Amino acid sequence: MKIADVQTYPLQYIKDAPKIPRTFLLCKITTDDGLVGWGEASSAYGHSYPLVVKEIIDHTLKRLILGEDPANVERLVSKMRTWIWGYLGSAGVSNQAIAAVEIALMDILGKRAGLPLYKMLGGFRDEIEIYATGAANFDVDYDWHREFFSRPLKAGFKGVKCRVGKSKDWDEGFVENIREFIGPDRRLYIDAYMTYTPETAFEMAHRFAPYKPYFYEEPISQYDLESLERLSKESPIPVALGERVTSLYEFKNLKSRNIGQIWQPDACIAGGIMECKKICGFAEAYGIECIPHIGGITAVGIAANLHLALSCRNVKQLEVDACGFQPLRDVILKNPIFDTDKITDGMLRPSDKPGLGIEIDEDMLKEFPYTRGPVYPDYYPQYGSGIL
Repeated sequence: MKIADVQTYPLQYIKDAPKIPRTFLLCKITTDDGLVGWGEASSAYGHSYPLVVKEIIDHTLKRLILGEDPANVERLVSKMRTWIWGYLGSAGVSNQAIAAVEIALMDILGKRAGLPLYKMLGGFRDEIEIYATGAANFDVDYDWHREFFSRPLKAGFKGVKCRVGKSKDWDEGFVENIREFIGPDRRLYIDAYMTYTPETAFEMAHRFAPYKPYFYEEPISQYDLESLERLSKESPIPVALGERVTSLYEFKNLKSRNIGQIWQPDACIAGGIMECKKICGFAEAYGIECIPHIGGITAVGIAANLHLALSCRNVKQLEVDACGFQPLRDVILKNPIFDTDKITDGMLRPSDKPGLGIEIDEDMLKEFPYTRGPVYPDYYPQYGSGIL
């Protein structure tokens, strides 16, 4: 079996609440005997720069793997790293592009073996608890967010995640309001999206603590390791991060400074499924919980991270985009197994089909063409700014 073709698909749809474009990058690999594998690259919430990833794959990675045996995943990843790490860097978009290719290779590997991917990876469980990612919507009142969370709570989701970053008082009021809404027994998570200064992050950790959040995600910039180290040591809430950490080596740097009690590797960001499997194993040795980040990607990325999670002992829960309207999660699949309207017990399960266990309706991809336009920071300039 040889790799015969590699194709990339920049995609887009308009989110319903708030109405902003969401963009994505999928990769399709076809073998000479007709097997097809799908992968996805993410920059944390879909991909804000899909044409950049497309160029990396189409111009360089494609020619490196054409004619190769797709089963040699580790060797091909090493080859791709050799060609681009020294020139585009060993983090960020380099590993996101490699991730898209690697996931597609792993999909083929599972199909070739006739097994669901998580079982090939040494499956630990067959289902996993999920919590709902909230919306970054600061132009509405708290009641809007209560209504937003009502759907997933009725579907049995085990908790909800508040997206904060408007102002200190608004943020605390939001968390207090949602804690009162969901009650004391469901989990509450907080995501600050690197909006706070170190001083604000420390203050808000203590202001949030009475509402008993499960974690405090990305309170400050991932690049301010000194402040993250101090916050991880002194915060009354466990610190979570990892959706912008793109390799095992970068997670090693976090561990060297004991940064984060919870890590959030994403197979679409951190180099693929096998790299994230290594990250989770590394974290397990130090008693660090891992919760793969799958807040806003397509069905391909959800499947990749689900199979990763089901194969790891220290992954006990996953996040899921709580939006009812997410066509690249649902309508591009011939069998939309991740449709949140079909979940009733707050558990996510794969299909029993081999590989990623999903079948893409390629005709539907034509309905969501990418067009150049604003990116996420155009709508949320405070996110990632570290200035609040």
